[in-house]
Amino acid sequence: MQEVVDRIESWMKIKGLSVPELARELNMNRSTVVHMLGGRNKPSLQFVMNLAEFDPELNLRYLLTGKSSPNLNTTQSSSSVEPVVKVIEKIKKVETEKNTMIVLNSDGTYKSFVERQ
Repeated sequence: MQEVVDRIESWMKIKGLSVPELARELNMNRSTVVHMLGGRNKPSLQFVMNLAEFDPELNLRYLLTGKSSPNLNTTQSSSSVEPVVKVIEKIKKVETEKNTMIVLNSDGTYKSFVERQ
């Protein structure tokens, strides 16, 4: 677990964050963060989730395991198909107090389903 803490501390140095600043940014108690980084407590899942939300570019695989994420481009075949994005220009407005689910189809059409009560 100390390796995870070491990687968190390295990340903090890169971001230029002190413990009080990190605690404030993560909306956590400073003492909680101090105890996790000091080894008294293990980093919680909530702490890691807060880190991920604070820094979307943070590589969680590396943070937790020390290994970088596999490069997906090298594992896919060169004949992979790029997804086609279509814009639906007309969407009907559903005015109801009930829950509505809209299913978008790959051909650009859609269906809406209204909850029965």
